[in-house]
Amino acid sequence: MGAIAAAAAVRVYLVDPAQPGHYPTCPFRWATSLDCPGCGTLRGLHQLLHGHPGAAADYNLFFVVAAPMLVLGWAVAVARAAGWRRPLPRVPARLLPIIPVLVIAFWVLRNLPVPGCTWLAS
Repeated sequence: MGAIAAAAAVRVYLVDPAQPGHYPTCPFRWATSLDCPGCGTLRGLHQLLHGHPGAAADYNLFFVVAAPMLVLGWAVAVARAAGWRRPLPRVPARLLPIIPVLVIAFWVLRNLPVPGCTWLAS
């Protein structure tokens, strides 16, 4: 899995998702003309890999905020699979139900045509 993730990251680093024709279109955006919570993630990842977190946040702010936590979660999973027996960080169980609420709130807010929310669109 790590090799696949590394290969995907190399492809996203080398091939700009902002240029049309290299990656598939989001089916939700194609069908509705609205952004899903993941819209802009590939373009944001491309910008993060090139060291431009501000530009990445323009594409998908939620991804930029979540990326360090996703990397930490992956590192914890690898450490556990490798047999690491020392205590590792865990997300408190009471916080887990908040994650889908945040994703849905981001999804709704980024599609509202309100001046304070339009900057969340990809």
